[in-house]
Amino acid sequence: MVKTIAIITDKGVPSTEIKENTLINVFKLEGNRVSGYESIKLDSADTNSFSKLLKLKEISLIYIDNVNNELHRMLHKLGIGVKCKEEWEGDQFIGQFVFG
Repeated sequence: MVKTIAIITDKGVPSTEIKENTLINVFKLEGNRVSGYESIKLDSADTNSFSKLLKLKEISLIYIDNVNNELHRMLHKLGIGVKCKEEWEGDQFIGQFVFG
């Protein structure tokens, strides 16, 4: 089964907000293996454009430091899961990355 997830970063660390130049690091996974990678730099901080891009790229889960309630609800309505930093402990995928 192929699934697509993203880690949202700003200057190499998990992002605390969606803003211009935020990076969406997109990973295609087949089972537990990464089969593809793409990095997308946001041109604007518009959350509607951000959520549409995630849907277009068929992203099912994002990892982000923190997200506001409005964006969280919007992503949930689109069927996109959100894992904030406080939920990362024990997560095998995000555990492969070192943020500091």
